[in-house]
Amino acid sequence: MGDFLHLKLPQVSSAQAAEIVGVGYEGFRSYLKRGLLGRVGMLPGFHRPGGDAHDDPAPRQKWRRFGFIDLCLMRTAKLLIDAGVSFEDANSVVSKPEMWKRMARDREPVDRYVLASPACGIHMIFDRDDIRHLPDRLAEARAHGAFTLVPLGDVQRYVVEMLAREVV
Repeated sequence: MGDFLHLKLPQVSSAQAAEIVGVGYEGFRSYLKRGLLGRVGMLPGFHRPGGDAHDDPAPRQKWRRFGFIDLCLMRTAKLLIDAGVSFEDANSVVSKPEMWKRMARDREPVDRYVLASPACGIHMIFDRDDIRHLPDRLAEARAHGAFTLVPLGDVQRYVVEMLAREVV
């Protein structure tokens, strides 16, 4: 069995990450300062006994290197925002631990989907096994107005392609 996809790919600088995500550098830094991805995929901080146990809710704002999973989730958030989903709702979708965990187990891009419909409170991930439920959830979301469907496999393939360009 091959390596996990995210372990085979390089990390990139903030400027390169902004380009891959599809926002300007200042916009990218603004997303991070606002807490994009929160602490998803990170271990809790270590604190000395009796010390302040507060973990920074926006730790990525200090980061200078970004990996595959971060880039995929940030690109997904950007696509949701471009479709009219608020930053807060987009961030709540991509900051879910189950989304990070699913991508961390991928050995290649996986065709899964995120359905976001803030009007009816739907933020669902559809894997291969769940795809049979997608038409019903789409009908439900359509009945409540606007919704956005993001093909995560396409996002993963895009990020892999962009990372390959960065390495060459």
